Amino acid sequence: MFAERPRGGVGAWPLIAATLVATIVWMAVAGLHFAWDSALVTLAACGGLEALARVYRTRRPEPRIAATLSALAQVIAFSACAAALSYTVASTGGPLWDSTFDAWDRRLGLDWRAYLAFVDGHPRLGLALSLAYRSLILQTMLAVILLGFSGRLRALRDFVLAFALAGTVTVLISALTPALANFVFLGLSPADFPNLHPAASYVHVADLTGLRDGTLRTISLDHVEGIITFPSFHAALGALYIWAFWHLRAARIPALLVNVLLIAATPIDGGHYFVDVIAGLVIAALAICAARALGRRRAADALRPGAREGGPAPGRA
Repeated sequence: MFAERPRGGVGAWPLIAATLVATIVWMAVAGLHFAWDSALVTLAACGGLEALARVYRTRRPEPRIAATLSALAQVIAFSACAAALSYTVASTGGPLWDSTFDAWDRRLGLDWRAYLAFVDGHPRLGLALSLAYRSLILQTMLAVILLGFSGRLRALRDFVLAFALAGTVTVLISALTPALANFVFLGLSPADFPNLHPAASYVHVADLTGLRDGTLRTISLDHVEGIITFPSFHAALGALYIWAFWHLRAARIPALLVNVLLIAATPIDGGHYFVDVIAGLVIAALAICAARALGRRRAADALRPGAREGGPAPGRA
């Protein structure tokens, strides 16, 4: 078995930097403030991970450890930047799209209320869906660690880049298509689904409303919720996880089962419209294609005459 040699520690950092710059500029234009003290733990974690990655990249060459540590730092950094950007773009307002998304669902013959009633009538299914929906952090960490430590460094790099690309596109689209999601749009209360405990049915409402009416002007990483309705980043991540874990033979079936449940949970636990899920899956597919294309281009550049050492060695992706 061959492992890939690393080609450096750049990865998704340029996109992360661009996201950070866009957030800072957008916040200044929108008159928002950022609680920088809330970012201290994130900065320390990312800095520490990248410093360790550098050690294992140069002084004590361990390509798998270096790539894994750097990938973890990138995922953490991007998640923080994207969360702040999602709040920033939501403050720009614009008409709500709930009625449009509801109409699109109906045109596709998809009945959200019927789906809610079905899941509410099967509490064990509802619990399984909710547990899968809450697995994002665990699955992200597992994908990075397992791909890295198994030596699938090209797949790891592509996964992290696809993760960041999908997140960036999701946030930017949400700026144009704000929505409050199904539970709020339909005026439902917990009494309407007594057997369920959706993970994110109403938690986003106060923050999204505050951003739109101007009562929330300070963004803190200590308190961020998933305020995006369209597209669904949960659905996009479900597809990305299936793709990432498919590189690991033993993880294929478990990951497929968990993430089919995650995607199926998105309309209920996230209150998403079905079109949100469809859009998220499309974004995931495009992000995967883009990440793989960029990876192949970098590999080709590394093989050109005069390219610096550190190109890929024969191995599994």
